[in-house]
Amino acid sequence: MNDRIDDLIDEMAEDAAEDISSPVSGVNEAIGAGASFLATANHWRARRLRRGVKVELPAYLMVQLSWFMAFGLQMVLFPYLITGQQHLHMDGLALGLANMALSAPSVIFLLIGGVVAERADGKRLLIILHFLAAAPALLLALAVSRGQLSYPAMIIYGITIGTVGAFMMPARDSIVNEVVERRMRVGSGVTLQLGVTLATMAQFLAQIGGLILGGYADKRTQMPDWMGGFGIGPIPAEDLLMMQGLTLACGAGFALWLAKGRQVRSSGKGIKSALSDIAEGFHAVRSDGKLWAMTALMFGVGIFVIGAFLVVLPIVNRDIYGFGSDGIRDMFVTFWMGAFVSSVVLSIFKRIKRQGRLLLIAQFLGSTSILAMMWHIPHFAFLCIVFIWGLAAGISIAMSRSIVQDAAPKEKLARVLSIYQLGFMAGAPFGAAVMGALVDLFGPYRIAIVPAGGMTILILWMVFFTPVWNMKGSAWVEHHEKE
Repeated sequence: MNDRIDDLIDEMAEDAAEDISSPVSGVNEAIGAGASFLATANHWRARRLRRGVKVELPAYLMVQLSWFMAFGLQMVLFPYLITGQQHLHMDGLALGLANMALSAPSVIFLLIGGVVAERADGKRLLIILHFLAAAPALLLALAVSRGQLSYPAMIIYGITIGTVGAFMMPARDSIVNEVVERRMRVGSGVTLQLGVTLATMAQFLAQIGGLILGGYADKRTQMPDWMGGFGIGPIPAEDLLMMQGLTLACGAGFALWLAKGRQVRSSGKGIKSALSDIAEGFHAVRSDGKLWAMTALMFGVGIFVIGAFLVVLPIVNRDIYGFGSDGIRDMFVTFWMGAFVSSVVLSIFKRIKRQGRLLLIAQFLGSTSILAMMWHIPHFAFLCIVFIWGLAAGISIAMSRSIVQDAAPKEKLARVLSIYQLGFMAGAPFGAAVMGALVDLFGPYRIAIVPAGGMTILILWMVFFTPVWNMKGSAWVEHHEKE
């Protein structure tokens, strides 16, 4: 493709030189020289454009890595600073309220974030949001280093990061569509499905790294002999917070390599116009069977899967196996490692014919695997189930994002993505509360049938009453139409 572009430019210059002639001596030579100069300039400009486009996808993946590395650190540090004996040493209610401060802004501002992501320059927005997220982490590091950490400071941190995250999510997720589109224009074989899969891989890998790194905050970990037997930690919390802030700031630097994003021009301004845009986004989701089904599925995942993940698994870890924070770390790392492995496998296949079918099968296998927890099984078998759950989650996240990115109208992409994410994020707190009440009522064994049964019913509805099971991936369709 790139050679064809260069040849076309050269041919245009040659044609220009051959087609134009003049009876005045020397003018033909001058025209030919001018055409040659034009061809050289166009050739240089085309090469520069291709280099800029090619660097965009790696830069986007680095932006993804920086955010989720910091997110993995936060998953460990946030509860550790609130409940840890060396810091605030507060109870479960305080942790619950702090987590609410962290998650509530995402639910409140996510739809507005979708509107802003469409109207603003995506590149500039990512730079600003990364710096805004880095500031509270660095200020928290300063407070910890001076011995001035307080619970109100943690609440302010949670509200700030939660609000920034609500605007970051649609902005970051919608840009991958444009990056892949520009890359395909210069002859790259990267499809939207592959671009989303690579972004998902980067997310999982970065979260695993952040979780592992954050686990060194309170104790020294000895490596096995085959790795050299060296020890790591404990790393002071202020150093890890500093690392979190600097990682986010690096994300702003990587965003500089992105091209200026697509901006949707709106006829109005202010709250009324924003609400009108949000209503248009809901209409787009409701009028498309695939988008509506994906949003409903994510709401179910939030209730049954994430609710069980946040509540049931930690209770099983504590009450059945007697582990503490180290067991939770092993659970999280095992889960995200499974998600990363399935994402790597998916990246091999650029065009999957039945994306929806693969998604629903993975959801079914992952949801029913938890039924094995109804019996007392060894801890290694428990971690194997968590790994299978992670495998299913990796497929589910990559395929559902690909389906939504592909089906959404390009001029409403960020709004549709924010509504899709809202289904997931609104279901998660409700699911956590429901699962918490049910696990107290039924115990950690029998509760497994609730998420498995709930997801099975939802998947059967998706199979028989939505187009997801029989849909074909657009990349596969386009490829076979060309053949």
